[in-house]
Amino acid sequence: MKKILIPTDLSPNAGNAIRYALNFCKNFPAELVFLHATHPMLDLPDTSLEFYNPIVFQDEKEQFNHVSSNLKHIFAEEKIELDKIKYSIELRIGFAADEIVRVAKEFNCDLIIMGTQGATGLGKLFLGSITYSVIKQTEIPVLAIPSDYVFKTIDKIVFATDYEGISNKKTLAPLFDLANTFDANVLMFHAIEAKEPIAAYIEELQVWKTEKNFHHVKHTNSIATCEDVTQGIMEFADENDASIIAMIPHSYNFFTNLIHKSKTKEIAMESKVPLLVLC
Repeated sequence: MKKILIPTDLSPNAGNAIRYALNFCKNFPAELVFLHATHPMLDLPDTSLEFYNPIVFQDEKEQFNHVSSNLKHIFAEEKIELDKIKYSIELRIGFAADEIVRVAKEFNCDLIIMGTQGATGLGKLFLGSITYSVIKQTEIPVLAIPSDYVFKTIDKIVFATDYEGISNKKTLAPLFDLANTFDANVLMFHAIEAKEPIAAYIEELQVWKTEKNFHHVKHTNSIATCEDVTQGIMEFADENDASIIAMIPHSYNFFTNLIHKSKTKEIAMESKVPLLVLC
């Protein structure tokens, strides 16, 4: 991974994602692109100026200094020497998700690392909705970091899969990079809703597909029935003390389910495990 985009809205949760990224990049000596997108002012009736983030009213130089100061503070806390990191700061005016997708493509980034919640310029909102929007739009892998998650060595990656798309080497490349760089074990997990029987052919299919495509990384295979697929994935990750959950987004309609199932969304948002979305 040569270039990584890290969006920031200057919130504590975004700062936590930056801390994760800095430690993550000790193993990936990549160029970092920090992006701050300022939401355009909307002409809303009966809306006071207090509704907007004060940074909206700063000129470009002041905004840059504000973001730069925030980053230097985080670098100092993490004891990162600035001259040993190649990074840049991008300021954009527009809606966060759109600008994240646009800048990631413009800079040919290999990965987007962002928090799952935070404060935006339009008040306190879940950044989870922005993360979800980015995932839907981008063709670049996204690593979403839960609030307060502290980086730890990546030794176990739960790859939740229905075995669709695992023949696509380009899609799986970031997963393989992580596994090989950190010498991590990929725990492949196929969750099936309890109402569906586990057919014998599924086990044969998983062995054939995984051995064909995952022979160059350490991996295991597991299959289980669950009342709720999403909760089953979270429980499997927790039981195995996973460092990351990796998924191809169309599998299980996982992120769609987060929007429609409030309980599942709550479980996912409170999870301590980062999510790697493979595109």
